[in-house]
Amino acid sequence: ESYRKAFLASSEGSGLLNFEESTQVPGSSLNNKDTIMWTRGEVLGKGAYGTVTVKQVLLDTSDQLTTEKEYQKLHEEVDLLKTLKHVNIVTYLGTCLEDNVLSIFMEFVPGGSISSILNRFGPLPETVLCKYTKQILEGVAYLHDNCVVHRDIKGNNVMLMPNGIVKLIDFGCARRLAWVSLSSTHSEMLKSVHGTPYWMAPEVINESGYGRKSDIWSVGCTVFEMATGKPPLASMDRIAAMFYIGAHRGLMPSLPDRFSGTILSPGRSMLFSGHGSGLRGRKLEF
Repeated sequence: ESYRKAFLASSEGSGLLNFEESTQVPGSSLNNKDTIMWTRGEVLGKGAYGTVTVKQVLLDTSDQLTTEKEYQKLHEEVDLLKTLKHVNIVTYLGTCLEDNVLSIFMEFVPGGSISSILNRFGPLPETVLCKYTKQILEGVAYLHDNCVVHRDIKGNNVMLMPNGIVKLIDFGCARRLAWVSLSSTHSEMLKSVHGTPYWMAPEVINESGYGRKSDIWSVGCTVFEMATGKPPLASMDRIAAMFYIGAHRGLMPSLPDRFSGTILSPGRSMLFSGHGSGLRGRKLEF
């Protein structure tokens, strides 16, 4: 109970647990003043800090220090999610804390993840890949314009609506940059290892910092994943892949020759040869 009070106290003034907010959810008839009736459903997937059902996270209160850290992580994630409003970013609806269980209510995206689509149907046709890539970049550009880095972009964190709209999800690793400068200097980089090895940029693995360019690298790896059905270096185990990426600094597999210059040129720029150029999502056209 003391941890629950600590969490509630930390969120006072932010409206973190307040369902009485008057904001309208974009593209939905649901208003935060409406009562949300819910029960826990089947597991939809797992993210950085929790299992998604209705995203319900049970905290172990036997370890006070660990519990307080987890509360803080969740508080930061929710605080960030509340500020994000974009068609290609999953919509935050609200939260509920009861019996040390924090439930985070998010927009339901029923089409499944890019990874699940690839597992079921194999690599995407170029026309579909380009449409999805453009939307991913739009979402990433929005985050970067708002000084937010996602830090875990991959096929499993890109979801699809039935109408073909792409949604970036899982902001458990995301952070807001302390500096608003659009340059990629050391001052705006976050020096901590987050993400999934096959999608990690060299500077992340080498712990030299994480900025906007690192997200673009991960987008490039996701493009490769959509084009081939697997991320770059998937034949290696995770540790070997990390050593390879960290040591070679850009010497990565190429996209299949069957793709036209429409995707090959920006694909190379995002993934590998152009990584050091400070490329931003909005500069890529499909």
